[in-house]
Amino acid sequence: MASETYRVGGVQAKVADLLETYGLGVLFAANVFGAGSVYILADTGANFAFALLWVLPLAFLIDIALHDMSARLAVSREPLTDYIVDYLPGASGRALIVLMAAMSALWSISNYAIAGAALAWLVPGLDNVLIGILLAAGVGVALVQLRVYERIEGAIAAMVITVFASYGLLLVGLDIPIGDVAAGLVPALVSDIGYLTAVIALLGTTVYWPNFFIQSSMGPTKEWTDVNSYRRDNAAGIMTTLTIGAFVMIVSAITLTEGTMTLTGPGEPLAASLGQGALYVFLIAALLASFSSATGTLFGAGYMVPQALGHHTVFGDARFRATVVGLIVLSALAAFWLLLNTGLTPVRMAIIMPAINGLIALPVTVLGLIGAVNRYGDVSKKENVAFALVALILLVGSAMTAESLATTLAGWL
Repeated sequence: MASETYRVGGVQAKVADLLETYGLGVLFAANVFGAGSVYILADTGANFAFALLWVLPLAFLIDIALHDMSARLAVSREPLTDYIVDYLPGASGRALIVLMAAMSALWSISNYAIAGAALAWLVPGLDNVLIGILLAAGVGVALVQLRVYERIEGAIAAMVITVFASYGLLLVGLDIPIGDVAAGLVPALVSDIGYLTAVIALLGTTVYWPNFFIQSSMGPTKEWTDVNSYRRDNAAGIMTTLTIGAFVMIVSAITLTEGTMTLTGPGEPLAASLGQGALYVFLIAALLASFSSATGTLFGAGYMVPQALGHHTVFGDARFRATVVGLIVLSALAAFWLLLNTGLTPVRMAIIMPAINGLIALPVTVLGLIGAVNRYGDVSKKENVAFALVALILLVGSAMTAESLATTLAGWL
């Protein structure tokens, strides 16, 4: 009996050590790989096959650069919000941060809408998306009220592993055209509205700007003083995201046909070949991803809003929780209104909301990060050139895709 207790304790200790080492990266991966990512990646694979695979390694390189900057801010205990508020004149910095925090809720709106739709499909007798949204938001509030960071990390880790395992299993038995996959890794831009919208949606959902505000504020919680600790954590999370994203896009390119994405679209062709259980696996994975991403995304706002108002905030304190819970409630209400008064469906929200954030808030975040690391740290000329190149890519990408995104959104509304 004593040896059994020892073994359990050893496993628990190892899990705790892994979460301490890689938990922040897992949190970031869970934020990124929400239901929005599932549907964006599936829609991209279905409509453009492997042609946009090149966006994923580009996003990986951009993510590495931006996380490196936010990690330096975390080590120096200089949150990105503080720099923006201090740099911009008057109250404009505070207004910008509050506006960006509200924009981050667009992800939660879409994720809770998908979660509500998934619950309505999965739960017998619950044939109401609005009730499903209410239940999903209630779970989100409960998750925030756990308060203990390690417990939240553990819950999110389980969700991410579930999603990862489900898509890894879906690849088994598929005939993957290696040549087409390799060709899709060659960058190419096409002047097509749908193609350009897909590019900015992919960047918006994989280069997840709230994570940089979260990481720059995590110094007091993690208590790491070496930027290499953050780099290791970040690399694990980003690689997880990249791998999952590649799995979903490749599976979708092989199994789905071109057309409008539906709630069960990514799972239905798989159910035909692998059995009905594949459809349930997909929707359960989408539901879990929605819970983790919808709530985890708002952790950024949980730091941003109190910091903009001049308060020192740590993960899970009263102001942090009040901000996150308030935005969860507003997100659920906004999802209700959009479903009742516009042509947006949960799947359309999942595709368009990350694209809006990628177009507007992501470039602003990058410029803020570059300014902050140069103020608070010692940045070499080569590093600044690399950071400036990242900013240029995102600014040019936003300029090139803005019209196509506006056209897509207007057509859906």
